[in-house]
Amino acid sequence: MKMSSCKQEYMIDVKWDLLDPEIISRQPTINIGNPFFTQLSSGMWQINFYEGNIDQLERIATMNLAFANAKIYKCENDECPPPLCYKAYGSGKEDSPLCELVGFQNCRMKLLRHVSFVECPDDLKILMPMLITSVPIIQGALLLIDANERFPQKQTSDFLAALKAVGLNHIIILQTKVDSIKESIAMDRLEAIKKFIKRRIVGEAPVLSVSAKCKYNVEDVCEYIVKNIPLPQHLVKRPCVSIFRSVDVNKPAPEIGETKGVVFCGSLRRGVLKVNQMIEIGPGIVDRDENGEIKCTPIYSKIVSLYSEQNELQYAVPAGGLIWIGTTLDPTVTNADSLVGQVLGEVQFLPSLFCKIAVGVQMLEERTKLGRGEIVKLNIHSSSIVARVCQASGEGGIVRLKVKSPVCMMQERFAISRNVENQWRLIAIGYIRGGTTVDGEKIYPPHIRRLGWNL
Repeated sequence: MKMSSCKQEYMIDVKWDLLDPEIISRQPTINIGNPFFTQLSSGMWQINFYEGNIDQLERIATMNLAFANAKIYKCENDECPPPLCYKAYGSGKEDSPLCELVGFQNCRMKLLRHVSFVECPDDLKILMPMLITSVPIIQGALLLIDANERFPQKQTSDFLAALKAVGLNHIIILQTKVDSIKESIAMDRLEAIKKFIKRRIVGEAPVLSVSAKCKYNVEDVCEYIVKNIPLPQHLVKRPCVSIFRSVDVNKPAPEIGETKGVVFCGSLRRGVLKVNQMIEIGPGIVDRDENGEIKCTPIYSKIVSLYSEQNELQYAVPAGGLIWIGTTLDPTVTNADSLVGQVLGEVQFLPSLFCKIAVGVQMLEERTKLGRGEIVKLNIHSSSIVARVCQASGEGGIVRLKVKSPVCMMQERFAISRNVENQWRLIAIGYIRGGTTVDGEKIYPPHIRRLGWNL
């Protein structure tokens, strides 16, 4: 991306506009969740939606996620009829293509949105913790319902319950594969879907019949995304990236001097990253000293490249999709994805590194609570961390946890699971309220200190 140094520094140090052509052309501006109730239906929908290839869906094994990007355009001629004036293409499409609608082929189209579809599993045990930790970066959701299947399926109710629990309100309901059944049957099932959805969603959610094979009603979905799913609002803060994956891009036995550094894949939660920036990764290398105390050694490196899919960036903003971050870090440091779940950011400005945390807890089931000494699992960012309940209080649902390994935490919510019959079951949503750092610093607000705990 070519920009004047003046403009680039302004955007990095002050603010950015997610509709700026320099940004929207190169990386997604919003994330839309898409659980795949049947892999074929959603996979075919996505491939036809943005005319991409299934190889573009980079599976993030540690989170069971896939991301696929698409650009949404609108014809600049006001006489071009909606919703046919909208069109979706792949992420590599030019910014001002010609309109394909008959009679308007000489008109240019304007790029309005660059969307990243976050494809999630339909297993509620995986989906719910994922939604809880991902809501800060997801602005909307697609619910795909196969017209060939009996309705409602159990996963449909589960997904709607998950959306309600995390407060994600911008939802589009899509009845897929309508080309494979009779029109009268499709209409009857569509009405049944509307009645079912109306009883379970606060507010209104559009219900559309679509066909990936026939590209039926794709334009309607594009129009709704543009008009009804808001762009994210980000405060200008120090950059912070949740690491989903680390990749060694070197071929076996590379020549001396030709070894390339590690490439990290992650979600930029806040701030701006730029090429040639020095970065720090925390907690880094975790070990114990001779007294058994936890010791963390931060990892330092330099950004040499930034990519969003195939688009090379000079800087990345916390808009949408995944960011691939090329570094100078030796590949041996990240064997077996050992840095997955850690946080990457500006040197000396990473979030606090906690060994004990005080959290506000919202239990998802009535008449349940966490007990002292109980072992729980925390889904924080892209990692799963085991913790023990040290102290619990009925006041405000505050509990104090000791984590098995240090955690670099941003001010976001996370999922808490309990071991029930040898299976981890989601029971609560946690909100960080303070903690004790690895260096012994106690960061607790006054209302927690008043609990009388031995902090």
